[in-house]
Amino acid sequence: MKNMRINKVTFTDKTIDQYSVIIDVRTPLEFKEDHIPGSLNYPVLTNKQRHEIGIKYKENSFLAKKIGAQLISNNIAKILSKIKFDKKSNILIYCWRGGLRSLSLYLVLKQIGYDSHLLDGGYKSYRKSVVKYLEETAPKFKFNQIMGITGVGKTLFLKELAKKYQIIDFEGLAQHKGSILGNIPHKIQPSQKYFETLIWGKLKSFNPKKRIWVEAESIKVGKLNIPSLIWKSMPLGRNIKINASLDERIKYILKDYKYFTSDPKLMSEALRVLKQIIPKENFMNIEKSLKKKNYYEFVRALIIYHYDKAYKKTRAESSSSIFDQIYLEKINLSHIRKAINLNKNF
Repeated sequence: MKNMRINKVTFTDKTIDQYSVIIDVRTPLEFKEDHIPGSLNYPVLTNKQRHEIGIKYKENSFLAKKIGAQLISNNIAKILSKIKFDKKSNILIYCWRGGLRSLSLYLVLKQIGYDSHLLDGGYKSYRKSVVKYLEETAPKFKFNQIMGITGVGKTLFLKELAKKYQIIDFEGLAQHKGSILGNIPHKIQPSQKYFETLIWGKLKSFNPKKRIWVEAESIKVGKLNIPSLIWKSMPLGRNIKINASLDERIKYILKDYKYFTSDPKLMSEALRVLKQIIPKENFMNIEKSLKKKNYYEFVRALIIYHYDKAYKKTRAESSSSIFDQIYLEKINLSHIRKAINLNKNF
């Protein structure tokens, strides 16, 4: 034990693929905020234990370390009863910065006979790598945009393109539809850090020589931000604008956002926000249709008094050059497939 060599590795682009098992020993809260893709969370301290040890450390560091060691030992015993790894498994372990938490589990697994390694610098080294990639490498990718006012089926269009082309669905990754009605029931947006991890993961899987299709977005998707250098690069390629009739847009929105008409609480929250940003008279027209449960007129009013006016102020409408336009007679998959097959830009 005295001469045991600590196997430390530096995080690189290939690190994730080099290990059959990656263990994150941080607390569930830390793991939820962000983690290395594919890693398993086996915390050596619970959220509460880490908080209490932190307070105790300020009062008496020696005693805090002693109590922490006891807690970690007990938790590692529980971890050992759960893991089913094969002895030949190649294991990478990390904590916040490659300190005592990850070292504690590493030493136990190493003594048992597992092929274990420590991530030098821990999660912080991984996060540094992601940030560097998003700032230096990601902007070098070439993007094409699907543009169009609210309700023309841009996301549906993007999903169809995904069958043949490289795409990033920022709204899908962000768990938000990017509008005032964008909150999705029973879906919680990830943290900004994990959102960036998801984008990083998508980009890493792509061929940098091929263009990536994205939906023309505001830099904000709900509470999250698309990395600024990526967002600035998005309109520099081919921008294809999708158009459809007002009637088709209304019917598509009613279908795509049907959960709002069935849950008054969701609609009330959206209207509370809307009331603060549009003229009183316009809001009254929207609210009037909703009270009558005339959802077609409600969506029509939303489009006329809010969505279309708001779209005119977006970068997509005000400053992005349009390479080509597509008119959809019907907003459905068959018409979208036909449009893609007939357009030479895809």
